[in-house]
Amino acid sequence: MNFVGVFENPEALAKLAALNPVAEGAVAPSTSGGSARASGRRTIAKSGGKVAPGAERIGGAFTPQPDPDWLKERTAFLDGIAQQNAKLMEQVAKPDITVTLPDGKQCPGQAYVTSPLDIATSISKGLAQAIVVASVKYSKRYEGVVKIIDVATNPDEEEAEEADAEWETWDVARPLEGDCHLQLLKFDDPRGKEVFWHSSAHILGEALETTCGARLTHGPPTESGFFYDSYMGENAVTAEMKGGLEKKAKAIADQKQPFERVVVTKEQCLELFKANPFKVAMIKGKLPEGSSTTVYRNGPFVDLCKGPHLPTTGRVKAFAMTKTSSALWLGKQGNDTLQRCYGISFSDKKELTEWKTLQEEAAKR
Repeated sequence: MNFVGVFENPEALAKLAALNPVAEGAVAPSTSGGSARASGRRTIAKSGGKVAPGAERIGGAFTPQPDPDWLKERTAFLDGIAQQNAKLMEQVAKPDITVTLPDGKQCPGQAYVTSPLDIATSISKGLAQAIVVASVKYSKRYEGVVKIIDVATNPDEEEAEEADAEWETWDVARPLEGDCHLQLLKFDDPRGKEVFWHSSAHILGEALETTCGARLTHGPPTESGFFYDSYMGENAVTAEMKGGLEKKAKAIADQKQPFERVVVTKEQCLELFKANPFKVAMIKGKLPEGSSTTVYRNGPFVDLCKGPHLPTTGRVKAFAMTKTSSALWLGKQGNDTLQRCYGISFSDKKELTEWKTLQEEAAKR
């Protein structure tokens, strides 16, 4: 519920700077700001792309450690940012809005208060439990006291154009920002499946960080699931570790952790991820000075991400680690060696059982 972005006027930006002090030694955001991302664009993670020169072998020494101290430090720092953003959001006007569904039905709401999940709940509890993500086309967007701009950029992702640039995929728990047409998408929609597996990758990321303190680099959805790359020094993912990660991921899902979107400045990003040299390289190499981006968190996990995501980890009812392999940082020979963990997930345990059966039959053939 934090939508503070780069502001187009110095007064508003100064207000953000006052509420969001930068880390000691960091450069304060400039009033020039970053440009808003084109409406309707989404991101799909691929190879990770290039970063600044000199960032080829940066992993350094690594000792596996469960629940490292930097997790708590990162959480505390992000808590402060979220609270400061919430104060700014209190100033934003929240006028009445009209939400139009595909069948023409119109639902009343309030800008920056009513979410797609609220609309779904007003229709039926079953629909609210089934939707994965929303698609929104605004006819009138309210800005309130400060200009709210979607500058969300994941420095770790490649951009892809939407089939219809007027429509934006939208977190079902994220409040709407004006009069709009709304589509509520389930897992069987390709956009819903992509979001479901992207959120599952974040669950895997949390398992990797909390079980051994892995330094995460890149965790996208794929056409058949998801994976996460991470740096573990000379350590490889063993069969025992694979089982432990799967068990931890299932526990994270059971905790029903909310996915929270938080807008941060580049300087705040560098402070958030100071314990991870790979994320720092991405931020320094890809985010313009004075710009903002979004991170998503669930539990103690935080990652650079444009989103959208599931409302909670509890939507993932079945989770399995499928395989592991090695990979190279940025896909280049001579760079740090990473561990790649693949997974698959579903909203129903029966679907996972059916998937496993199909895999076994395919292997026999």
